[in-house]
Amino acid sequence: MGSGKMDKRYDVVVIGGGIAGVSSAIAASRQGARVLLLEKSMSFGGVLTTALVNPMMTFHSPVRQVIGGIGQEIVDRLIGMEGSFGHIDDPIGFVSSITPFDPEKLKSVLICMLKEAGVNYMFGALVTDVFSKNRFVREVEVSTQSCRFTIKGSVFVDSTGEGNLSIRAGAGYFKGDGDQTSCQPMTLVMRIRGVDREVITSYVKDHREDFVLSDTTDLSYLGIAGFFSFMPRLRKYAVSFKRDRLLFFEIPSHPGEVFMNTTRYPGDGSNVIELTEAQSKGNCDVWKFMEFLKNEIPGFSNAALVQTGCSIGVRETTHVVGDYVIKVDDLLKRKQFADSIAVGAYPVDLHMPGSEGLKTMKIPFPGEYYVPLRALFPTGIENVVLAGRALSAEHLAFSALRTSPLASATGMAAGICAAMSLGSGLKVREVPFGSVQREIVRMGGIFE
Repeated sequence: MGSGKMDKRYDVVVIGGGIAGVSSAIAASRQGARVLLLEKSMSFGGVLTTALVNPMMTFHSPVRQVIGGIGQEIVDRLIGMEGSFGHIDDPIGFVSSITPFDPEKLKSVLICMLKEAGVNYMFGALVTDVFSKNRFVREVEVSTQSCRFTIKGSVFVDSTGEGNLSIRAGAGYFKGDGDQTSCQPMTLVMRIRGVDREVITSYVKDHREDFVLSDTTDLSYLGIAGFFSFMPRLRKYAVSFKRDRLLFFEIPSHPGEVFMNTTRYPGDGSNVIELTEAQSKGNCDVWKFMEFLKNEIPGFSNAALVQTGCSIGVRETTHVVGDYVIKVDDLLKRKQFADSIAVGAYPVDLHMPGSEGLKTMKIPFPGEYYVPLRALFPTGIENVVLAGRALSAEHLAFSALRTSPLASATGMAAGICAAMSLGSGLKVREVPFGSVQREIVRMGGIFE
């Protein structure tokens, strides 16, 4: 057990230990709740640590910082142990800021913060069944390598990404845009060493037309989207994915190392057969792809693969139907919500399945939009709060809402709301949103 002995009943049970689940658990515990966090893998951080998704983006709109609270606390801890440069201007110009980090140090930071908050937690704990009565989740069945047991909770936070807890409890859902073949493709991220940044920066400066660059970047940090003219050569290496560009970012405190986010595999990540196929293709393609990099791309002639993500990165699967389903027009028209609990600034960024292209839509100035508390309540369930990627949003809106900084913000709000319902006789959706908003501000968060 992560902290203290294992009991069978808790005030708040959080399912899923990505950045949303960790933020939820810490926030609820700071409210005085007795919290258990269950994570099926052996580390916290979700795709940030297990799938090597890097950097985090974005904590800022064009005019201000929009994500604070526990998410910012995590970044501050990383900076303190030389695990992040903090927020820096995006050299690609897609967002206002990016936050590169070392995933190994992030694993440690999240554990330390959970322990300091007094959160009980468990690794290797997969929720395999959900028991509900009269619209309330009463307990969950947990399977580990050695045993199976049940955990009771007063309130549950669903930070599973796919909304698995809520779906098992009976919530409505849909996949992609209503057709599972529309789900955004999966990516196996690679960690590569032996990269010559001087050769790369020199080439970029001489061939700016072959890259996506912000007007102000000085390439002091290497964040690259481009080498477009080289990508047709990828075909002769017989990889099984399509991509129109290379996308890679330097790793803080690891000179000559980058995270390469280029592979794409269509499929439904909630379908074990399709997930297995995507993971298998990725693990076989990386060696052909490395040959492409070494033979074709300036600065990669001495490159070597260090690792791939422990699991392929899944962008999209199921969407839970909530009391409010966020629509893309809500983002583009900057719809105001009285019960707003977070502000986002990441653009619509839809990776097209089976294609090499992207569909992007910028948010009108100042590039901000709002997330209502109602989007965190799965319809028909009285004591579950959604957090992170599990929030309720339609396909196109989700492509903007899915990123880690915003997941931390919605996770923090979910944990606050869950804890506030305890002992009050209120269902989670009856907690006054003004009380949640005040606590968000007290914890350093931003909702308006």
